[in-house]
Amino acid sequence: MLTNPSIHCPECSGSDLTARFVTYEHGGRDVSSLACNRCGCGWEAWETPQFTAPSYSLAYADAPGLVDEELALVLLTEAIKDRATAALTGGPKVESGCHRLVLLRKAAYLDRAARDIELGWFCGTYPDSIVDDATTKALRASVEFLKFDLDHGQVHVEGPLGPGSPQWDTAGGTRAYVRSEYWAWQELNNEAADREQFEPYRGADGELYNADGKGL
Repeated sequence: MLTNPSIHCPECSGSDLTARFVTYEHGGRDVSSLACNRCGCGWEAWETPQFTAPSYSLAYADAPGLVDEELALVLLTEAIKDRATAALTGGPKVESGCHRLVLLRKAAYLDRAARDIELGWFCGTYPDSIVDDATTKALRASVEFLKFDLDHGQVHVEGPLGPGSPQWDTAGGTRAYVRSEYWAWQELNNEAADREQFEPYRGADGELYNADGKGL
């Protein structure tokens, strides 16, 4: 039996749930929705209606696949380590925002991976021990990230609700905070990319050009 269930009913917080499935032509299936056996509340598998935070589908809509995210996280972590080592011999210090980005992407990666495993449990894909381990890792990473934001005066917070909000102090709350901040971070990245499409740039010849490559 699961010792650390992380999916709870948004109405009564119960964890005695029944899953409904979508079945594919090749025989596989995924969880489509969940229903609470205590109070009868039902919700889609990707929703987290108990939190004022983006759902899984919204928070990670623009995120790379888990394999690509894991690779990006490894490369980012190694780059931070190299910069930190260089700082010991007189190089510039690594900014706190860089450390935060590692914590954010790590927590988001573990949150997504754990959610896949948690839903897979209903399909009989994973045993209790694997679910408990994944849930514990996601929880620890999310707590570490939220604590970082609290310890640094919330200067890097981009979402609408800061880490001190009481809603994060509930079951699954710290993971919801990660989704809120990851979504906000992705939105800022998308806005920056959109601006780059229209802002002028300086070419190799030193001249300014517009987004269409025409000289200004």
